[in-house]
Amino acid sequence: MKEIEAHVFIIWSKGLQQRDKINIDIKSKFEILESVDVTWSKNKFSENLSRFYGENLPKNSSKEKHCGTGTFLCVIVRDNNPKYELRQTSKGVKPVNINMFDAKQLYRKWTGGGHKIHGSDNVIEARSNMYLLLGVKYDLIVGLEETGKSRTYDKNLIGANGWDSLHEIFEAFNELCNYVVLRNFEDINQELNNLHPDIDLLTDNKRLIADISNGKPTKKDKKRVQHLVSINNQNVFFDFRFIGDNYYDYKWEQQILYTRVIYNNLYIPNPINHFYSLMYHAFIHKPELTEDYLIKLIDISHDIDLNYDYKSFINLKTLNDLNAFMISNNYQYVEPRDLSVYFNTKVIENFENILLSKKRDSIEKKWALKKLVKRVLQKMGFKFGR
Repeated sequence: MKEIEAHVFIIWSKGLQQRDKINIDIKSKFEILESVDVTWSKNKFSENLSRFYGENLPKNSSKEKHCGTGTFLCVIVRDNNPKYELRQTSKGVKPVNINMFDAKQLYRKWTGGGHKIHGSDNVIEARSNMYLLLGVKYDLIVGLEETGKSRTYDKNLIGANGWDSLHEIFEAFNELCNYVVLRNFEDINQELNNLHPDIDLLTDNKRLIADISNGKPTKKDKKRVQHLVSINNQNVFFDFRFIGDNYYDYKWEQQILYTRVIYNNLYIPNPINHFYSLMYHAFIHKPELTEDYLIKLIDISHDIDLNYDYKSFINLKTLNDLNAFMISNNYQYVEPRDLSVYFNTKVIENFENILLSKKRDSIEKKWALKKLVKRVLQKMGFKFGR
């Protein structure tokens, strides 16, 4: 079957004086599937531009001023003979579709230099551009039979004003990034009924998934991964764990992500990784094993033929199984970079010695002091809420 690709050109508003000339040239080199005049809200323009390019572009940034904030033209094309070669890009030397890349460079020259023209360099970028801009899936666009359509589109990037549902945001994740929901995915919509909804993901690109979700960091500390996302007019916390953050061993995080399976239109860990990552979380990321995790681990142990019961936890069989799993896969117990994540060294010291970072050592001493003070106050009759 003949290989074809769909791509995106954008003529930002300050480049539109060359619109007709560029359109003629595009038509001579590509098959125009659709031309869309797009208008973004003025108050959302800088945010849209930041998410689109994956950059932190504050209001009135030099790039925004250079491109212009008015209506711009998006031209979706089909390249029936894509060719890839290495080219020097703003992100270093990379393989790019030279039909698109060279045309983009030519159009930038026609518009006076700079970045008044955008063009997708590869299918991954084209897929992202189409979905974020217009909410359309690449696989539907590339095979379009009807061509040459024109229309107007007065909407911001998808998710700019929040999401209608969890289904909608996960449709975007499925289209644009690699992720797994680490736990509590069995009926994820029930999470929205909680007082403080919280969803834990693992990804290989934290910046990308944050841009897709339009999530806002809850802390300035870059090691913190919690973001706030609006879904159906409700604030939902997402933790965007990522490969290399030491939430789990680096090699294990890779395995969890790249052996993922589909479940009810979500990507989740395979049964082995789900079980052991949940056990690790329950024992290592928590100061003590709670009843809800105990029940959950007993339940899902049957999926991998371990068949735990309560006695399994009393005689420490579970911890020995976890450690055997870690050793057999050459995984290490690692201190999370995110200092808000508890690190239970008392459990780990049964298997190996861990030297804590100075910051975590200081934090854990503060936690221990607070716990002691709370216990003393409780003995004096003070009551604390849950």
